[in-house]
Amino acid sequence: MSLLRTASSVTRARQACTRSVLSPVAIGSRGAFMPSTPQEWEAAGYEVSKKNGAPKILSPWNKWFPYEPVPFSPKLGPYTVKVQKDTVYHWCSCGESISQPFCDNVGCKDTKFKPIAYIPRNTETVQFCGSKHSPSRPLFNGTCYLVWADVNPIPAAAMGFGACFVTGLLTTWFFHP
Repeated sequence: MSLLRTASSVTRARQACTRSVLSPVAIGSRGAFMPSTPQEWEAAGYEVSKKNGAPKILSPWNKWFPYEPVPFSPKLGPYTVKVQKDTVYHWCSCGESISQPFCDNVGCKDTKFKPIAYIPRNTETVQFCGSKHSPSRPLFNGTCYLVWADVNPIPAAAMGFGACFVTGLLTTWFFHP
């Protein structure tokens, strides 16, 4: 009898924890763990740009070297843009420009960041870094996803576990005699 009471109380406690952690206020409009509005980013403890509402997210590099300037990150993923050959594009490196990913000469004013010129060799579709932390500036190299994983450790850990689990299953299936 006491075992049944214990099991039901554990179930009720789990449901209460789930409701408090994943309440509609905590979920936001993009999903659990990911703030989407400037107010949600501020409530999560991030500094937010007054010009475009982008959060200032420290990259792992900025955590080790805190005296380097930190750009605002308007998007934790790449901007996919079709570019024309021999046209000069000025990529916004501060993250405060309204016309992301390109500079509007207003965002970088009064900051330590300057626009970075990009001249494509061909007319093609290019991915520009949205988190502004890429070492291959202005081009995207996956650093945005590292910054996303740093901001969202629980979903990143779940995705890492899932990828390892599926890889283990597939390699076991392929190499089984």
